[in-house]
Amino acid sequence: MKISIRIDSAAARAQLRRWGGEFREKVHKAVARAMASEAAEIKQEVRAHVAGKMAVAKKSFLKGFTAKVLAKDTKRLPALYVGSRIPWSGVHESGGQIGGRMLIPLHGRVGRKRFKAQVAELMRGGNAYFVKNAKGNVVLMAENIQEHDRPLAGFKRRYRKAEGVKRIKRGADVPIAVLVPRVVLKKRLDVTRLVAGRIPRLASAVQKQLERL
Repeated sequence: MKISIRIDSAAARAQLRRWGGEFREKVHKAVARAMASEAAEIKQEVRAHVAGKMAVAKKSFLKGFTAKVLAKDTKRLPALYVGSRIPWSGVHESGGQIGGRMLIPLHGRVGRKRFKAQVAELMRGGNAYFVKNAKGNVVLMAENIQEHDRPLAGFKRRYRKAEGVKRIKRGADVPIAVLVPRVVLKKRLDVTRLVAGRIPRLASAVQKQLERL
């Protein structure tokens, strides 16, 4: 997800070209300073917004959202970049649909790599099978047997918590995941609106810096 906020217009860029070299450099630095002074707060606001709208399991996801000034091209006024280093985070800004059959863990979160390894271990041991429940959903099940206590431990714990049971009998079926044809993701973030709301303040900061020249 990338959001670029540029407050310079065609007239402003033309004026920048007309200014002398030394003064133009000062203007460029002044605009960059103003944007940098606001970027830190915008970054924190964006991260707080994401944390408030989503159940974030890993701090690295929040830290992926950043705001920085792009000011290397001295022939153009600086720009403010707001976005995330995580490519797929943008789907939460617009909503979307992921096609293809997927296994979605039941009763809580499981890391992708860990979930894949656990399911693979159950499959290799012949203790993973699909059933269709009363609602017509295809569910991956596993039998509660001693040989697979380790890969089943997390699934059993989350299942007991969800169902409010203290103990699962040996030989009982434990639901692992549901097989879905697609996943529809609703719009959960509105980073664009948040950043747009900061433009007046950003413009004011730029103007104050220019008035000091």
